[in-house]
Amino acid sequence: MKLIYTLFFVILSLTSWSQAIETQLSKSYSKEEIAQFKAENSLPLYTYALEHACYLIDKPQGKDLSQFDALDLPSKATEKPINFTDLSLKILDKTQYFLVANTNKILVVKSKNVLSLEMQNQKK
Repeated sequence: MKLIYTLFFVILSLTSWSQAIETQLSKSYSKEEIAQFKAENSLPLYTYALEHACYLIDKPQGKDLSQFDALDLPSKATEKPINFTDLSLKILDKTQYFLVANTNKILVVKSKNVLSLEMQNQKK
């Protein structure tokens, strides 16, 4: 009987966790895109990206940064981890860079490839 209760609890927990991930991803992606991630088995990549895709760096001195879009970060976004879905951004095939308004910082959003390599290296 304990085994049945334990199994039920595990299934319930996994379902709840999956819904929380989908809710978070729905801030940036449509239901169809999330369904496609599931079908392609790439949902773990996007789950990993929720906590690992974004970071801040200092603006380099003497570099032309005019090609970067500016972005206002909410005050809580400077806390770690910065979540790309809170900023309505998507993970792309290339790394993205944004100037953070009213700071000397650049927001970096890692590419799918970089995140995939990090995940592989983390498993080793």
